[in-house]
Amino acid sequence: MIWGAVIVAAGRGTRFGGPKQLVEVAGKPMLAWSIEVFASMPEIAELVVVTEPEFVERVEAIVHPRVRYATALVVRGGADRQASVRHGIEALSDEVAAVLVHDGARPLVQAEEIRAGMRPVRPGTASLLATPVVDTIKIADEDGKVVRTLDRATLWAAQTPQFATARDLRRAHAEAVRHGAPPATDDAALLERAGLDVVVVQGSPENFKVTLPGDRVRAEALLRERPDGGSEEEILLVECYVDPRAVDAVLLELEGRDARVDEIDRDLPSATIVRAYATNAGLRGFGSRLHALAGEDALFTAHLSHHAPRSAPPLERNHE
Repeated sequence: MIWGAVIVAAGRGTRFGGPKQLVEVAGKPMLAWSIEVFASMPEIAELVVVTEPEFVERVEAIVHPRVRYATALVVRGGADRQASVRHGIEALSDEVAAVLVHDGARPLVQAEEIRAGMRPVRPGTASLLATPVVDTIKIADEDGKVVRTLDRATLWAAQTPQFATARDLRRAHAEAVRHGAPPATDDAALLERAGLDVVVVQGSPENFKVTLPGDRVRAEALLRERPDGGSEEEILLVECYVDPRAVDAVLLELEGRDARVDEIDRDLPSATIVRAYATNAGLRGFGSRLHALAGEDALFTAHLSHHAPRSAPPLERNHE
């Protein structure tokens, strides 16, 4: 499944005295942090950033130097968040089978969380990152009188990214426009209205939205504590779900990428699972090749296995 990412970076940042997405955090524009994470993921073939019309050139100067192996576009936003997301989706090509939507004001998202959110997605099923609510939530009337206490065991605070197939997300947005529904504050709400199953995937409390100046200080402190990973690279466990007739071609493609094939599972009735270990760099462009070799129904998922020194030959690394 080829993924596209839409990052919503619109808004004028009135609380920050300027566009929040361009404010420097830990030595980089806030927007740069999430762009670099998405750009590092071989699963993501296209990246669209949506911003205010007057900021397009400034955002392009952030995006293009950081995205080397995916198609990257910066497009103008709409009148509200929902319209901006729609503009972003429209800018993705027809080759994109699944889409994730992320807020540019959440600079601390990490690849492992994104991959966890990707895994449940299939036609009719979407997902979102979220965290359990730890406070007791009260519902009060207009006079401030409590009328109900909610069971926090069932409550989750929604985050981004939010994930769906491209067809399902486009349909959800189209139905919202057609029915004249009030603008939704996130895409999961539109997907729910469209009748999809939306799965909660537990995210990290660090993936918070920078809203107030104090949030920026907190984000900066956390980002400065993170290791830069310059001496190590990700070793990913990749699982390919392909038609049995395409297995040999997929194996040759993986071997050509210095992947280490670990297992071939032929027990599924309609697909074969090929599991292999590969470097992050070795998987760049793999989604497009997989479609070319095994058809558009083929998909792959990736999981972080471990980190290894960059100098180690790929086939000599031990995996856990």
